[in-house]
Amino acid sequence: MKGNLSYKKFLTFAVLAAISTTPVFADTATTTESGKTIAKLSMEDLGKQNTTRQETVASGDTATEAAIAAAREGLSEAAQRDAIEEQRKRVDNSSLATNDKEVKVITKAGGDKLEEAQAAGVETAIPQVQARYFTSLTEAELQKYVGKTITHISIEGLDQANQPAFLSLLQGKIGDAVTVEGISKEIANLGGSGVLSEITPVFTEVPEGVKVAYHVTLNPVIKGVSVEGNTVYKTDVLLNYLDVQPNTVLNTIAVGEKVQGINAAYQRDGYILAHVKDMAVDDNGVLHVSVVEGIVERITPHGNKKTKDRVITREFNQKVGQPFNKFLVRRSVEKVYNLGFFDDVNVRLTQGSTEEMVNIEVDVLEHKTGTITLGAGYSGADGFVGIVEVGEENLRGTGDKVKVHWEFGGTAGYKNYSVSYLRPWIDRKGTSLGVTYYNQLNEYIDYNEKGQSKATYDRKSNGFNISLGRQTGEFTRDYVTLEHRKDTYVWDNKDSSGFRYDTDVNGGPGSGYRWNNEGYKFASTGYIKHNFGTTNSISWQKVFDSRDNVYEPTRGKRLSSTLQWGGHGLGGDFNFYKFTGEARTYKKVGNKQVLAFRARLGWAMGDLPYSQLYTIGGSDSLRAYEDDQYRGKKMYNFTAEYRFPIWNKVSGALFTDLGDAWDAPNVPWFKHSKTFNVSVGAGVRVTTPIGPVRIDYGISKDQKKFHFSFGGQF
Repeated sequence: MKGNLSYKKFLTFAVLAAISTTPVFADTATTTESGKTIAKLSMEDLGKQNTTRQETVASGDTATEAAIAAAREGLSEAAQRDAIEEQRKRVDNSSLATNDKEVKVITKAGGDKLEEAQAAGVETAIPQVQARYFTSLTEAELQKYVGKTITHISIEGLDQANQPAFLSLLQGKIGDAVTVEGISKEIANLGGSGVLSEITPVFTEVPEGVKVAYHVTLNPVIKGVSVEGNTVYKTDVLLNYLDVQPNTVLNTIAVGEKVQGINAAYQRDGYILAHVKDMAVDDNGVLHVSVVEGIVERITPHGNKKTKDRVITREFNQKVGQPFNKFLVRRSVEKVYNLGFFDDVNVRLTQGSTEEMVNIEVDVLEHKTGTITLGAGYSGADGFVGIVEVGEENLRGTGDKVKVHWEFGGTAGYKNYSVSYLRPWIDRKGTSLGVTYYNQLNEYIDYNEKGQSKATYDRKSNGFNISLGRQTGEFTRDYVTLEHRKDTYVWDNKDSSGFRYDTDVNGGPGSGYRWNNEGYKFASTGYIKHNFGTTNSISWQKVFDSRDNVYEPTRGKRLSSTLQWGGHGLGGDFNFYKFTGEARTYKKVGNKQVLAFRARLGWAMGDLPYSQLYTIGGSDSLRAYEDDQYRGKKMYNFTAEYRFPIWNKVSGALFTDLGDAWDAPNVPWFKHSKTFNVSVGAGVRVTTPIGPVRIDYGISKDQKKFHFSFGGQF
């Protein structure tokens, strides 16, 4: 009975010594109103770049280990685990793999290669398990026999059949002298079998020296195994992995290695708070394995003075009642940051109502989301013109977006305006609804294939569009957009010049007219009819977006395909089909440098108005060229950028662009066939209170040009 009691006393210690270290990166533990802070996690701690506008320095190793010890309530085995960390072995835990589809999708898109790591579980490295057993022999008692000759060696407490196997573990021989090191090594050799709970050498003096009898106690015989507290891995899977056979003596080393394999699987799959907490054998011989998975009890936002809590929590993939998973939390933080309302987003873990529960506190730093723009100008031709624009990206903290733009005044009586409203969540599934109405009169310049200005005129555009979006996957979203648009050509005798599309009168030098049609009969050939009018269309777009940061991405990709159906039963003056595909990808190189690539293809068929033709040229597609220098039914475009920080809110970029648009049959003066247009250059980006400002200088074979624009490149 003494042996069994000793075993029960040391069993938990022996097996739990196998628990692998939990890699929680954390700041020094503090106390908050929510309870004891376990850890403060940044995006860098969760395995990827922090989603902040300024880099966050990760906590040091000392603070990390302190937080781990606090989270584990300072298990006494931590020191022993650290001491054996260098001795590692390989185990096969490939049979343990989370079936959470969301975790798999997120890790695959995020480049974490989880499935490969799961399949390669046979290579999982764990600390070497050290045997744990009890011995009542003290060094003081052993010193009495040091130097005496060993005359007999035996093992007591085993049946005769097991004697030879255990005797073979002993290295000492009859005739050797007793030493502290020698006896200690023999105890360790026997303990290394993993099936002994107590080993006590007993010395019997005889005239020739001493007899040494090792009194041992076997671990209890296991009748069955019970696993409790597990949700990530099924019970039958864990039982098969533990592989403890009924009616066999418990081997603490073998079980300890399996426990380490379980803990390593939890860490690999992102459940960084999950581990085997306790093991015990009851009076019926059942081995009870207790698992703690770090169940999330609450998710509480902090620092959101304007934004409503639900706007933050609805973006979370990590749900209450589920085990904490670093991949789900990382993705959740990215989505909250990408709302565009915050300068910084981090999470803290605090102790829940029990040791097995954890709370997530989401710390956010809000920035202003409303804009008011006032502008005014005066010219002799137009008179006084005023501009007012009011926008709010987070209306009343609900996440809704609204913008109103109004231009007024001038001798022509400008009344340009546009109104847009977007509600990102109209139900619990992330369905969005956006509406835009506009009525505008703007000046346009048409360029030929050589970048020469051929016509300056006004175009009046009015219409509306309604867009319905639906989340179809973690990274995928579908949009259906219905649009009505009417474009009207306007010639202004004060400002317009070049071609005049509503007349056959040639004009030109000495004619007294402001225009010069260069012999083109625009009116009689129906130029206005073929290029201006009413367009009714419906579009379907599918988007895959796994970017970590939509404002300054460092990894991930964005893929989109758009099919537009114009006319063909929808009414309007034009019947056409358009297909547009785009791919963007980002890769971090070095510490803060990023390689960014974008490719676009477009193809259309049918009768397209001028406003629906693809355009290439300018700051957003082909730098060094004029805005919309190339246009047509077909288009390709490729951009590569090397982005790097310069100082504070200033960054730079080296770029190359290539592309073209061609096939514009209703634009007779645009004499262009498919070509290969390429440019290179450099640029500077500056983050300002009104948004990013971009200055680029591009050089091509025949053209050079500065480009000044607002917003990022892509």
